[in-house]
Amino acid sequence: MAAYVLSQPPYQWTVLFSTPFSLNLAYLLCSTLVLCLVLIIRQDYHDFLALGPGGTPSTFTGYLRVCYLRLFTLDDPLSPPPPRREEHPADGFLLRLPPRQYPRPSVAGIAPHRQINQKPPARIYHRLRIALYKLVGDNSKLLRTGNSCFEKHGLGLFLCLCPQCPDAECHTELLHTGPAHLNATCSDTGEICHLHPSDSSMHLTLHPQDAALVISQGWGERHPLAGCPVLGIGKRLLPEGFVMVYAPQDEGQVGVLTDIVRAAGWWVGGVGLACKGEKQGVSTKGIDEHRALVRDPGSCPIG
Repeated sequence: MAAYVLSQPPYQWTVLFSTPFSLNLAYLLCSTLVLCLVLIIRQDYHDFLALGPGGTPSTFTGYLRVCYLRLFTLDDPLSPPPPRREEHPADGFLLRLPPRQYPRPSVAGIAPHRQINQKPPARIYHRLRIALYKLVGDNSKLLRTGNSCFEKHGLGLFLCLCPQCPDAECHTELLHTGPAHLNATCSDTGEICHLHPSDSSMHLTLHPQDAALVISQGWGERHPLAGCPVLGIGKRLLPEGFVMVYAPQDEGQVGVLTDIVRAAGWWVGGVGLACKGEKQGVSTKGIDEHRALVRDPGSCPIG
């Protein structure tokens, strides 16, 4: 029937579709298209739910919000953030990273944004959590833990300054000279990173140089909305250097990810985070360079 209709001259199409049979055919075609669209949306919605909880509610309203945000995403999340002349600190923290010895995993979603394969066993996830808590313990005057500001749940690491941690002593020799945080993350809370329990990946904010190194060595990629202005909101939802770091596949990779978290602390707060033990294949700035952003002794940063 379709071939017959298409073979007719255009002026006869009106006559063909004016018959009851043709009207029924048109109704059938429209119904089929609507059904296909509904099935596509249904599958896309279930894929959104399958990513688990995140910064967007797991509801149909949340799904519609994500569909709108898709209009403003990066063309290539493997492209590094552009450098800015006014950046402070001027240079990144990471001097060298070993190449990641695995292919890049598949990544999906916006909010939530998750790794959907290469998920490590539970022991590696717990080893990463222990490493993050240890980093906080080694830097108890500088870091605190809490629920992620971006994700609204899950383990987050935050820069701990006197106004935010009134019970903590000021650790002035490693604090920066600027405002509460050199580079804002989520509402300027000083969030350095957060961990996703569903896939063991992390999100963090890095200096453009460090983000470029993490991407080029295969350890991560930028969030699809990193640095992208969203029409109707009037601002960028995420910093340009907002990066997903892929889940560690073995205990050796946990150490590398810990140093990437230290780099995030350097960018967000201009602070050098001590980390006992050396990480093979990773080179970072020395402690003297960490102290290049020192505040006058005896003073406390103002939030």
